[in-house]
Amino acid sequence: MKRKLAKVLTTAVAVGAFGLITAGPASAASAVCEGYTCTSASIPANSSHQVCFSGTHTALAYWGRAELWDADTGVMVASFASNPVETKTRCVSGLYGQHYYEKGSGGFFYGRVWN
Repeated sequence: MKRKLAKVLTTAVAVGAFGLITAGPASAASAVCEGYTCTSASIPANSSHQVCFSGTHTALAYWGRAELWDADTGVMVASFASNPVETKTRCVSGLYGQHYYEKGSGGFFYGRVWN
């Protein structure tokens, strides 16, 4: 019994010493782009330099584009055609910028950008 208690206390002290108890969650962020044409809020790239974005249209007969933009340079990084039939998703890796946002066009667009 004493060995088990000593092991538990040793583990608790080690975890506390390394700060694992107070460690926060990974820095995940997301933003929504919704409207006839829209621009989402800016989010930071994650530690893997990857950002994902999605897009669809909430009304039939509306088609358009979902675009991922680098907020630091103002350059479009990726895009795809969007439609009301399916929600498309794309992830882009190997990014160098720090902040990204999504632009949606074509009417009644709904998209999300996340890291």
